[in-house]
Parts: sequence; C-alpha cells; structure tokens
Amino acid sequence: MKRGGIPPFHLAVLISVLQKMLNFKQTISVLFIILFLLSFIKEINEIRYSSNEIPVYRVVIDPGHGGLSLLPRSRHGDRYDSISEKYLSNYYAGAKYRGIEERIFVYSIAEKVTDILNLTLTEKNFNSFKTVLKKFSTDEPDRIIIKTFLSRGKSIEKSCSRDCEDPNAEFRLYDYVDKYRKRKEGRISFINKLNPHLLVSLHCDLQAPVYYRGMNPVIVAPYSLMARGLDYLKGSEKGRDFFFKSLYRDWFPESVRRTGFKWFLKDTSVYFSGYPVGNNLKIQKNRFSGYRYNMVNWRYKDPEKWEITAVKHPQNTRYSDDIRRFNPEGDFWDREKSVYESYRRDGGIEGFGGDNLYACSEIIRYILFSLYLSGDDHKKQKPGKPYISVWSLPILVNAVTAYIELGYLKNKRDRYLFIKKQDEIAEGIAAGIYSLFSGLKPVEKNFQYLPKGKKLDLDKYDLNDGKSYFNIVSSIPE
Repeated sequence: MKRGGIPPFHLAVLISVLQKMLNFKQTISVLFIILFLLSFIKEINEIRYSSNEIPVYRVVIDPGHGGLSLLPRSRHGDRYDSISEKYLSNYYAGAKYRGIEERIFVYSIAEKVTDILNLTLTEKNFNSFKTVLKKFSTDEPDRIIIKTFLSRGKSIEKSCSRDCEDPNAEFRLYDYVDKYRKRKEGRISFINKLNPHLLVSLHCDLQAPVYYRGMNPVIVAPYSLMARGLDYLKGSEKGRDFFFKSLYRDWFPESVRRTGFKWFLKDTSVYFSGYPVGNNLKIQKNRFSGYRYNMVNWRYKDPEKWEITAVKHPQNTRYSDDIRRFNPEGDFWDREKSVYESYRRDGGIEGFGGDNLYACSEIIRYILFSLYLSGDDHKKQKPGKPYISVWSLPILVNAVTAYIELGYLKNKRDRYLFIKKQDEIAEGIAAGIYSLFSGLKPVEKNFQYLPKGKKLDLDKYDLNDGKSYFNIVSSIPE
C-alpha cells in the first residue's frame, strides 16, 4: 500500500455503507470530501517522508547573461548604484560568433540539466535518473532529492527598439529600478532567496590565451590573500612573496598592459573600496564601480540609508575613497573574514580554491567523462587552468559556486560541442552535481581526467543555532 492511499476493497465497502445511509447526491459529496482529505494526507505524508528520511539539496543553474546589449547605459545598463542613481556599466548579453550566441546555448544546456535533476523529485522518476548515472558508475546511487531552479528565463531573441521598456529586466545580475524608480531584484538577489547549497553558472567566451584553453573553473581568491594585498597597497606589507608564493599567483589578466601582480592589486582595490588603482597604485576616482555587496538584496547589505554616509566617503571606514585609509568593517566584511568563506574559497580537495574550485573541477571532469563515454574524445577537450580574480557572482552568494567557462567560440571544436553535444554536456553536469552531494565512484576507464567521485562535506557549514550558512543568506539579522 502506498503512503496515504486506501485499498480498492476498503473503498468499495465505504461506498456501500454510505449508499445505505445517504441518498446519491449526499454520497457523492461525502466521497468527494473524503478523497480530497486523503489526497491531502498523502501529500503531507510524502513531504514528511522526503524531509525526514531523504536528504534534500537545493541547486540553482545559472545560464550566463541573457537579454540584449543595448545603449544608452542610463536606460539599459547594469550595476545600479543607489548613491549616484545611475548604472555604472553597460549590459553585456554574452559572447557571440558566427551565429552562435552564448546566452542561447547555455540556457538550452541549463534546461536539459534541470530536466535531468528533476527526476530525483519522485521515487518513480528516480529510477530514470539512475539510468543516467549508470553511464558513469556501477554503484547503486543513494536516494536523494535535488530541487533545481533556473536563475533566469529564456533569452530574448529579437532586437528591441529604443521604445522597448526594459528588455534586460529579468537578466541583470544586480538589483535595478523600474520606470517608477521602484527597486527590483536582479539575478543574484533571486538566487539568494532560494538559499541554494550549490550554484552552477554556465558561460563561454570568445577566445582565451593558449595556456587557458579547455574548460575553465572561475574562482575568487580567499580573503586572507586579498587582505595582504590591501596591506601592500597601504604600505605595511613590503614584499611580494605573499602573492608569488601562493597558489593564487596566476591572476586573471584583462590585458598585457599590466603584470599579473598589478592586475591583482587593481582588483584588490576594487574588491575593498570600489575604486581601481592604476599602474602607479593611485586610486582612479573617476572609475568607481560601486559597493557591490549593497547592489543586491541579502543579509550582508548595509543598513537602510547607508548612502547618506557613503557619499561622503569618510576615512578609516568601509566607504573610504583612499585605499590607504580603508577599514573593512561591517556585516559584509565580517562575513568575508569568516571560516565559512574560507571553506568556500581556500584549501579543499584540489589543494586550493576551496569547495568552489572542487565543485567546478569535478563538474568539468564529469562533462569530459560524459563526452568520452559517448565516444567523443579529443585532445582539446581538457580541464583548463582556473581563472582567479574577484568576480561578483561567486562572492555575493553563500552557496558553493561552480562558475564554469565551457569553452571558446573561436575554437572550432568548442563550437561543435556547444551545438552537437548538449545532451552529453548536460548529463555530465547532472552526474557531477549528484556526486558533489552524494558521491559517485566513476567506473574504471583508461581516461586521464577521471572524476574523483567525492562528495562535498556540507556539514562544516552548519551554524551553532541549528541553521546552516546556506540558509541564512537571504534572511535579515535580528
């Protein structure tokens, strides 16, 4: 007998008794009420069964970009700054080349991943999910539930005229204001409202340096390194060994106009103060990029009317426009210094990069393994070096974050994968996500990028009050 159900024999007896006691209409009404209550009880039992006996995990799949790259910035931009009441950057809809658009194909892959993971929601469909996992492992998978959400809807595929009200409304990363000047939540705020354990953000780019080619993890350096960079800018850290002897020294270079160390210092200044420094290490006050943690709606945003203080840029505070007199204080900076952010961004199974790098790398290995198992193996299909910088998305969430560059549109092989191998890529991502939560020992194959199959230790994110680090991100502290 299924939970909350009623055997057909008992139902027949019940109908017979009711017919003797009541007329036909009364019998039908009573039966309707009984069946409704039984279905409600069944639903409650299934929820209780799921929550008490089956582990439940929340995942957001974030297909990068979406929307349209339109001007003027004042109307169609992103990174809304509530001090100046202006957008500080143009909106970027994603890479495109020879008719292939990042915003469209990453959404298609994300939808496929979501469809696969949704098979875990019911006992019946979990058997279909196991069929997918059998391609990767001969082990019997543990029963878990993975509640999966997409961070955005399908991209707009037609051009928009200047009269279009706001084509980028649902696609912006940061919060914004509508035509009535009412604040609306962007994708990061939406993600945080879901309190996910894992965020998987899918991207590609136009091209990459030779030594980065492949599928690349995108990670954020830990606070411990950024703090030493701040000390260097202040003059209290004299040497550079803290950077060059670290595992984060291969800093993301935006161009050859600066050395990797100079890019690190520029990003350090932006990370702390919102202002970049030039090659001369002086603040560039005309290039303010905003206080990013105040551009989203979450637990660590500064108290209401923070702009009144921030606009004055008082020295020795978190709003200083002089990097030498910047003081990282307040809820957000306490969070950045926490052990939980260290778990996400430092050390870990890969030796550095924390759980974020492991999640990225493991999903990439499963994608490559999926392609290999389907008979598609190529020397250009490989894990690439991680990009290291201070990207917004991995910072402004509490979830373990797998931010992945799937490849590069100017690479013919990558274009082939993006168009012809979406199913294999999606199955690899889904299997990787499952393994991160439950562990999945891969079948033994002579494949050089075999996944590790180890699950994440999420228990270390538990807080003393019975909550977890993942569950508090959208709540307001008392």
